[in-house]
Amino acid sequence: MRRMTDVASVLFGVLALVSCSRSSDSNPSSGLEKPVLHVGLVSTTATYLPLYMAVDKGMFAREGLQVNLLTFRGGSDLIKALVAGSVDVGVVSLWEVSGAISAGQPLKAFYGGFNVPAFDWYAVPSIKTIADVKGKRIGVTQYGSSTDFLTRYALLSNGIDPVKDVQIIQGGDSPTRLAAMQANQIDVNIFAAPDTFIAATKGYHPILRQSDLAPDYPYHVFTTSESFLSRYPKTLKALLRGHVQGVRLAKQNREMALQVLGAHIQMDPQYLGPTYDSFINYLFEDGRLPSAKGLQAFFEMGMKAGRFEAPWPPQKYLVRDFLDTYDQWKPAS
Repeated sequence: MRRMTDVASVLFGVLALVSCSRSSDSNPSSGLEKPVLHVGLVSTTATYLPLYMAVDKGMFAREGLQVNLLTFRGGSDLIKALVAGSVDVGVVSLWEVSGAISAGQPLKAFYGGFNVPAFDWYAVPSIKTIADVKGKRIGVTQYGSSTDFLTRYALLSNGIDPVKDVQIIQGGDSPTRLAAMQANQIDVNIFAAPDTFIAATKGYHPILRQSDLAPDYPYHVFTTSESFLSRYPKTLKALLRGHVQGVRLAKQNREMALQVLGAHIQMDPQYLGPTYDSFINYLFEDGRLPSAKGLQAFFEMGMKAGRFEAPWPPQKYLVRDFLDTYDQWKPAS
């Protein structure tokens, strides 16, 4: 009887192992350290299209992840939430990441691919060129944000002192600043699509484009704490795999991409196509950072703004593990 019991126990153990193996194969999340992930976004903006695609079309779910996208009022607020642990990963400008690192926070970027020179400066009709902005009021989202940083650099590059020659106003998101412009409270605003198109229909015109300053820009980078990077590598890889599939689908299926964009971004449907076209060719699934010229311009901007004494070596702000192994973990085409 005891021998029969022992045999039964062995058989039960084998069956349990087989069952666990099958369960593991059918459940992608079984190997993930953290299957629920809170990802912070700077705002509800069109350039996050691959992430919207990956959520809406189940790409994160197929990787075993539940990704909750959380929207903030600007990069500064997102960085604060990331440092506090309210979000696990932020997708934010390298400018905000470098500011946190300069302040002693243990954050690192670990993936890019959003190299969009997205911003243009629009002015009221009486202002014809960037040289005409002296004594005027210029709107940005928040002090210390990338819109603030870029505006100050643009002014300095054109011989205008951002402290003495103009008044920079912290005006909130683009619709709020556009309303302030219409109420004659702001003379110049920094906008990205679709707000550039909306501003044009309201009678405002561009006096400077970000692409005049640099060919590309680290508009969003994936960033998290150094401890999160070390504790949750499989989770982050699953996040990036879903994101890569989102980039691919956004580029391959324009009609579907426009539908997803319209579902997430409140805009007049007439602006969907032009907005998509304005950024889609600046998105790269392999997570590359901007060109050498673009990064050089980024650090030159920072040096003029007083943040950097010299360009940073990549290891100061970037962990390259996922970039360097991209060909090993990328989803099949």
